[in-house]
Amino acid sequence: MMKLLDHRGVPMPSREVAPQARYMGHDRSGILSMRRAVTRDVKVDVREAASRAFALAFDFMQNSGRIAGATDQIIADMIGPELKLNCQPDLASLGYDDQEKAAWCRMVEREWRRWSWNPWECDLEGKASVQEMLDGAVRYYLAGGEALATIDFLGRGDRRRYGLETGTKVRLVSPHRLTRYSSPMEGWDQGIYHDELGRPMSYRFRRSEGGVERDIDVMARAGAVAQVIHVMDRGATPNSPRGITPMAPAFKVIAQSDQFADATLTTALLQTAFAATIKSPEPSETAFEALQQLNDMDGFQGNKDLATDLMSVWEHRVDALKTKSLSIGGDTSQVNHLGPGEELELHSSATPGPQYQPFQMGLMQEVARCLGVTLESLTMDHSRASYSSVRMAVATIWPTIARRRERIPAVMAQGIYEAWLDEAIGTGRIPLKGGYQAFAANREKVVDAEWRGPAKPSADPYKDAIARKVQLETGQTTLKQIASEEGRDWEEDLDQITREVERFREAGVTPPHGRMSGGEGAGPLGGAADGMREPADG
Repeated sequence: MMKLLDHRGVPMPSREVAPQARYMGHDRSGILSMRRAVTRDVKVDVREAASRAFALAFDFMQNSGRIAGATDQIIADMIGPELKLNCQPDLASLGYDDQEKAAWCRMVEREWRRWSWNPWECDLEGKASVQEMLDGAVRYYLAGGEALATIDFLGRGDRRRYGLETGTKVRLVSPHRLTRYSSPMEGWDQGIYHDELGRPMSYRFRRSEGGVERDIDVMARAGAVAQVIHVMDRGATPNSPRGITPMAPAFKVIAQSDQFADATLTTALLQTAFAATIKSPEPSETAFEALQQLNDMDGFQGNKDLATDLMSVWEHRVDALKTKSLSIGGDTSQVNHLGPGEELELHSSATPGPQYQPFQMGLMQEVARCLGVTLESLTMDHSRASYSSVRMAVATIWPTIARRRERIPAVMAQGIYEAWLDEAIGTGRIPLKGGYQAFAANREKVVDAEWRGPAKPSADPYKDAIARKVQLETGQTTLKQIASEEGRDWEEDLDQITREVERFREAGVTPPHGRMSGGEGAGPLGGAADGMREPADG
């Protein structure tokens, strides 16, 4: 065994380093140790940062074109033109068969659409439809991590005064109007009062009435109906009663991108402003010092006259500059004349350089990942996109969109729908076997519903249609699943197709619906049935 020797030739004692297995043991450079991080409840972080984060998020949404566009895109992806109600009640225990249930659902959906699209009926202030409130709820969620709405009920006198049919009214509330008041001894945590089990019992809002700000406590529920609808992604801030904007992790990168763009633009403007310079032989400080030495030189005959002649030449050049103008970028945009011995040099702007775009795109990738949109959607740059890349990007982002839809606008819409349906059945506008008593006893079964958003985007609808056709014919999917992905109800589609087929047959025209090859009722050897072949004479 070989050993190291010291300067005296004596073997040095060996040091055996015991092997260690631990997390973060590789941080020998100290990069991780420089990051100040502590372990504490998420609600503490939310309480300390949420108000400032809400202000920053709204500032970016109002003053950054990219963030404003991304916000609109997220709302369009989650809600589209309408978050459509699809009733899914369990009415078997109330004596409904399938046909009666379908008829009842269609009636409820028609009445809901009529009410929810009428701002005078659904909004307490009579200004926004339910769909517009859902748009605002998503916008508040993106800025503050949560959205709130209160449910009010107008009595008969108020309904008569405003000419209203219904009493249930909704008011969308900004998250910053819910106070951050906390008192653990009393049960208050960030503006929400909780009972001994941690259930929210009331909310403390700050309202402006007649120009005066004052706090108002609103009960969370009135019996079985919610009076305050508070939606947030509780999986993002577990065990916290309040939310925080999902943009928070990207704040620094968004600001860096804006600062980088501003600095690059400033440099480019400076280079453009001085794109043309004049190279002049006019005397510098060194030349004037030489003239002074020439005047002071003794024993050199004619030194005074030489200095005088040189000054005379420069005087002529200066006079020429005074009388002959130079104009670039003005109204005339022309060069009239240069002074004696001068040269005009044109310079091209070197900013932004070739490194600007890749670096900026790197920043945008982080922002897009945090916001939950594709890079092409954020930057509107599809120059490097292909069919495969677009499909992969949509496949990656779409589960995030669907998840957010189910946790934010769908929950808000469900809360409003339940309050509306409670009144509609209670007043008899929506008939139900057994009346309101049966509804109260089976509330969860009756109010069950799904909320359909826009369809998943497609890079090539034809290829996707062929793929769905193959999956359907091989039993790998169902019409219900396909319609759900498209934001439709398959039973409504079937009813509409039935009506269209009947009309086609009445007109003596072959319906376009049906298989083009194989399947039940097909022609010989699995071919399409007569009248359904491609081409028709095949």
